Amino acid sequence: MPLKLELKVFYIETFLGLSIDQVTLSSRVPLTPYYLWPRTDAWEQIKLELDSKPWINNSEKVRVLNHIVEIMNHWRENRDRSGLEQLKPKFPELNFVNLTE
Repeated sequence: MPLKLELKVFYIETFLGLSIDQVTLSSRVPLTPYYLWPRTDAWEQIKLELDSKPWINNSEKVRVLNHIVEIMNHWRENRDRSGLEQLKPKFPELNFVNLTE
């Protein structure tokens, strides 16, 4: 079974929390802590984390890093206008974590 990575996102008006999980049919394993953007360079930190794991192939790394860029760009342009329910259909591959649950 191929390795699948999932980007988890806290989408808040003042920051994004980004982390990566490794997902299989029977488990979910956190690979990174949450990085808060724009407080830190979350894209670079996650890239370094992924590069340190030799079992992750380059295409999977690129896929996840591209998702990070997409959600960062969306947040930058729409952070005060986008509710969580509007984001889920736009970014179906991302796991949005709701802080109120």
